Formats: sequence, structure tokens, C-alpha cells
Amino acid sequence: MIIALTGTIGSGKGEVAKYVEQKGFQYLVYSDVLREIAKQKGIEPTRQNLHKLGGAIKEKVHDPGYLSKQLLKKITKEHAVVDGVRNVGEIEELKKSGDAYIIGITAPQRLRFLRLRKRKREGDPLTFPEFKRIDNIENRGRTKGQEINACLKHADYMIANNKGVRELHQKVDEILRSIAQKRQA
Repeated sequence: MIIALTGTIGSGKGEVAKYVEQKGFQYLVYSDVLREIAKQKGIEPTRQNLHKLGGAIKEKVHDPGYLSKQLLKKITKEHAVVDGVRNVGEIEELKKSGDAYIIGITAPQRLRFLRLRKRKREGDPLTFPEFKRIDNIENRGRTKGQEINACLKHADYMIANNKGVRELHQKVDEILRSIAQKRQA
């Protein structure tokens, strides 16, 4: 079984992935595939460079599901959680496995910016106007390979992550129970 996470920047995808990993799932991140390629090519792995690289690769191979194919090859456990689905082609490729469930995660823009400020990840925007600009571009599909709003429309489950971590974990547990029931039916 594959749990795939999509959502807006700073919405809590990483927190959900870490929580699901604690339940025995293998944890894979889309951007790690791009980081590996960037390292081989001597490209600095900034957010902007990884986006450009991902778009260029998908364009070169004419396959919007290319990154999903690469991640699927890395799955070694019965259950995996993959973090960072960014286009519908990636979702379609995961769904071909027959046992993939897409969880969309959202949160208000201001709250997501505050979360980014706390996590202090390299390449994250430092000001709210810069964050809004990047967020709006990624969500609306204005850059190659970045179609977050379209991905959210294809989600099997949605989480509005606008409260605390405890509530987020409860929502994830509810979804995992729902998936388990579907798989048993």
C-alpha cells in the first residue's frame, strides 16, 4: 500500500509522513530523487533549482509520471508513504499500482508561512510576500511540474491542518482506518 501526500508548501506533509513512518511505513520524498540527480549534475539543491530540474527532466523524457516511477523502484517495504506529489501525472502513475491512496493537506497561507519560519529549511522564503508569490505560482500550475491545486482535486482524502499536531495525527489515524476498511472489503 502506498500513501501519497500532496499539498501546499508548509501544510504539514512532512509531519504526516513522519507520523505514518512511525507506523512502519517506508518514507520516501519526491525531492530526494531530484536532489540525487542535482548532486550528480553539480547543481545546488535549492527549491528553485529542484523545481527547474524536475520540469526539465519531465519535459525531456515526455513523462509527467517519471518521478513516481523512480520512487516506486525505491519501495522495499509492503507499505510506503511518499511525500511531495506535485502533478497529476505523478498521481496517475502511483494509482497504476492498484493500492495507492492520495491525501491532500492544506492550511491557511499565513499559518503555513509561520511554520516555514520555524522549520528554517534551506531555500524557504524569508518574507511573507516572497512566500505568497512562490505559493501562488506552485498552487496554480504556472511552473512546469507544479500543479498543487489540480493534485488536491485528485486526492482521495483531505486534511485541513489548521490546528495542532495532536489533531493532525487524529485525522491521519481516521484516514488510515478508513483505508484499512476499504482494503478489507
